[in-house]
Amino acid sequence: MNQRVANQLQQGFQLLQNERLLDAQLIFEDILKHEPLNQHALNLLGVVFIQMQQAEKAIPLLERALTVNDKDAQTFSNLGLAYKDQHQFQDAEKAFNSSLSLNTQQPQTLNNLGNVLAAQDQHKQAVLAFDAALKIDANYPECLSNFAQSLKELGNLAIALKAIDHANHLVPNNSYFLNVKGEIQLAKIDYHNARQSFEKAIALDNYMPARINLSTALKQLGNYVKAKDCLQSAIEHEPNNSEAYNHLGVLQEQLGEFDSAANSFRIALTHTPNHASSFYQLAKLKNQILRIEEVDKITELLSDSSTPSVFKVSLFFALGVYYDKTKEYALAIKNYAYAQQIKAQKFPYNAKLTEQYRATVEGITLTTSADVSLAQIHSIFIIGMPRSGTSLAEQILASHSQVFGAGELGYINDLVKKAEQITNASYPYCLAKLSHSQRTEFGRQYKQRMLDTFGNHSFFTDKNPLNFNFVGFIKAILPDAKFVYCKRNPTDNCLSIFKLPFDDSQGYAHDLHALGHYYREHERLMAFWTSMYSKDITTVVYEEVVNDQPRITAQLLAFLSLDYEKSTERFYQTQRLVMTPSAEQVRQPIYRTSVDSWQKYGDVLQPLLQSLEQHRVNKYRE
Repeated sequence: MNQRVANQLQQGFQLLQNERLLDAQLIFEDILKHEPLNQHALNLLGVVFIQMQQAEKAIPLLERALTVNDKDAQTFSNLGLAYKDQHQFQDAEKAFNSSLSLNTQQPQTLNNLGNVLAAQDQHKQAVLAFDAALKIDANYPECLSNFAQSLKELGNLAIALKAIDHANHLVPNNSYFLNVKGEIQLAKIDYHNARQSFEKAIALDNYMPARINLSTALKQLGNYVKAKDCLQSAIEHEPNNSEAYNHLGVLQEQLGEFDSAANSFRIALTHTPNHASSFYQLAKLKNQILRIEEVDKITELLSDSSTPSVFKVSLFFALGVYYDKTKEYALAIKNYAYAQQIKAQKFPYNAKLTEQYRATVEGITLTTSADVSLAQIHSIFIIGMPRSGTSLAEQILASHSQVFGAGELGYINDLVKKAEQITNASYPYCLAKLSHSQRTEFGRQYKQRMLDTFGNHSFFTDKNPLNFNFVGFIKAILPDAKFVYCKRNPTDNCLSIFKLPFDDSQGYAHDLHALGHYYREHERLMAFWTSMYSKDITTVVYEEVVNDQPRITAQLLAFLSLDYEKSTERFYQTQRLVMTPSAEQVRQPIYRTSVDSWQKYGDVLQPLLQSLEQHRVNKYRE
């Protein structure tokens, strides 16, 4: 290399460092006119285009540089960045791995590899990449933040919180890191602290994602008026913010403002035509049907290989709902199955683990319970399979003057985790190790949290269906607790779950055969609980509510020692926030269309029917 070219490279590099990108571009292009295969000029010009957000121009330059020298780790790393910016994630992953094979001690490249893996929803592998980067540089704040976010996606919230706390310590007053911390706290169902984190982020620089997340924390704390104000304020600041409109639409649906919700989702799609969540949320509004151009756009996005799988899930569900509404049931179930197949690949169902859990729980029983704390507060747990009528049961009860419907809460999960920490034993083994006073204190904490969050009421409902797993724990800490066990036709129940985008970690929900197995295991566990606590558990059958709601309601209220009130017959008029997929249904009078609805879908449901029958037969052979 002659001295003139060497000087030009040095000058161009300095300009690049000083972010004078156009001047740097001219110098590197001049070098390449005379030396078309100068690997340094090719590489650095590629970096210029990456920083100018013109990655499509960077890729051929970097690939040409590698034809000159395929042993340069930095060029491979830069190529990975260019592919990443183009959302060509598999090519980016390959380039980063090639770079690391040449030099393993590159924390930035490992961090970028982690980001690419996370973008493909491969969070287990992403965590490994971030962890490797942090072993080289433990004080790499951006990597700590990325590490925390992937850990959150995997449900490892305790370590995620430690990681983001370290990032916040290294870079105080960073709104992005504070927002990540708030998101982890939301996942931990720590709504008060999440609210504080988001408010701090907003105070620093009005960070818009934190403002949107703050609305979620406020909503979960029962302050939906402030939650709506928060979103409308975000829209005033950024009128084209699709996420704000999408969140506003969800809140409006939960408040029963269905026409406004549809308008918000369509505005979100105007600003971001590939906003998959808005397509799904719009599709499932009962008073709406997707327009032909919206269906065409969804189909176009699904045929595009660059559409991330996490978006495709929402798009397939949107099509499933659309075809349900147009009564093309074969197409509907086909699209639901496509969506669930993507989810099942991430979190396959483990039937043995479900059976082992049930058997272990049945083997651990307590002969003594806690003292009754705050006796004036009565806890009602509405349990059962999701989509078994739990939202309807809560809406009916919440229509009673003495009952507050608190919705789906994670408080019992929080207390179970506390019990595990205190006893250094996993659930359910921790239960037997709790002292009488500890169980009493847990019961007091539960009721006090209800009072602190929702105000002073005599009766609270906690409608987390999957609390059926923890009936023994609940009775151990809240001996005065009552349970409303909701049941529904098994096939209708399982199909209804299959038609919804349940959380990825709920592996049973993503496969028809798995649903049949899980349903029967839930039945077996509930039979055990009912035999243990028969006086405190009542069963409400969905089909019986549909046939004679006043009579079943009267029986339910008598079980709870509550007087009958006519308002419970007009439950659909009760104004309250409903944060479940049943938000629209519970605001309508009883209807029969969901009874025996499974028969419309034909042979596609055979795996579910066979699984339900197989495990039902096995149960009675024991």
